[in-house]
Amino acid sequence: MLPLLKPKSLNLEELKQIQLKVAQLVKRENDFSKIERIAGCDISFSRGDKAYAACVVLDYRTLEVLEEKIAPVKLTFPYIPTFLAFRELEGLLKVLTGREADVYMVGAQGLAHPRRAGLACHLGVVIDRPTLGVAKSKLVGEGKIPADKAGAWEPLIDGDEVVGAIVRTLKGEKPVYVSIGHKISLESAIKITLETCRGRRLPEPIMLAHERATKAMKEDEK
Repeated sequence: MLPLLKPKSLNLEELKQIQLKVAQLVKRENDFSKIERIAGCDISFSRGDKAYAACVVLDYRTLEVLEEKIAPVKLTFPYIPTFLAFRELEGLLKVLTGREADVYMVGAQGLAHPRRAGLACHLGVVIDRPTLGVAKSKLVGEGKIPADKAGAWEPLIDGDEVVGAIVRTLKGEKPVYVSIGHKISLESAIKITLETCRGRRLPEPIMLAHERATKAMKEDEK
């Protein structure tokens, strides 16, 4: 297990070294034959250090919910841009084990990160399962805006490296940013993103996990 769940300090240089190690371990090719079950993972925050994590597992073909797990989590790491995994990963691991699904989808960055080690990469490396990141905004890189039609996409390039894709999931909506987490190719990550959208900008696994976590958080606040 990498020493990333409970870092000994907030020394950002030490944390960067952990991220660089994660990046070295990321596999950028598919490590699955077919997808029958896909999981969406998310955390909903409140004031202070309280949050709720959710994992929702769907049938890949029908997008029917097969199972879900929601749990309260306590945040022990502050919010620091580009160090999201140190804040959220421990909470996500309370609701998943790596045995729930064939592929895991996270509403965060994967390789599209300054050190090629976004939350989706950390999660994939730790549970040793295929993961991808789908984010609403860009963290690094440049690319053309894709045509205004569902399914259009353009490469997201940082320096001389393709780190992800700018993907139009819905006509008339802003594109999303898709990147490899672990054990998956960028082409497959794009395909999975598009195949799991159901009339909304974000894919259904992420949306349902977010809705479950947010509902639990609001009910707890009452």
